[in-house]
Amino acid sequence: MAVGGYLVLGLLLDGPASGYDLGLRASNAIAYFWPITRSHIYVELPKLVERGHATGEDVAQRGVPDKRIYTATEAGLHAFRGWLDGFDLVAERARQPLQIQLHFAGHTASKHLLSQLDHWEQEVRHTLAFCRALLAGYGDHPGRGLTARFAINRAQADLAWLAQARITLSDREP
Repeated sequence: MAVGGYLVLGLLLDGPASGYDLGLRASNAIAYFWPITRSHIYVELPKLVERGHATGEDVAQRGVPDKRIYTATEAGLHAFRGWLDGFDLVAERARQPLQIQLHFAGHTASKHLLSQLDHWEQEVRHTLAFCRALLAGYGDHPGRGLTARFAINRAQADLAWLAQARITLSDREP
């Protein structure tokens, strides 16, 4: 099973939910370090049921379409634990398009690059605020607190780097 399937299973281990609810859970919990779309969640849920890692039950609703509530099974919990325990740490090699632009900065205007830095800073500040709020809500949950702290530290490092990058690009001829 791919990482996305395990992420959906992990979210489901926090309690029964519909695909829509799992999307909300993802956006409020893991999206800052591993984005997953609602459409990906909907693709993975039937696969989890097929593997015996989850069950699905249709729930009738008034005035709106029925929904399907999924629940992780004991087999799902064991599969998830096995995946976590056997997780192979691979060096992160994130692709960052801005780094391409900066690497070839001699071929474009500083004004454009500075504008790109502004956009990046807005995203970083949003992530920083989001993760600080998450951390405040996590209380004594050590693992989730660690992921939020990691993102906070990375965001703070990004902000420091952005300040240096602005100085470097501002000192450059247009």
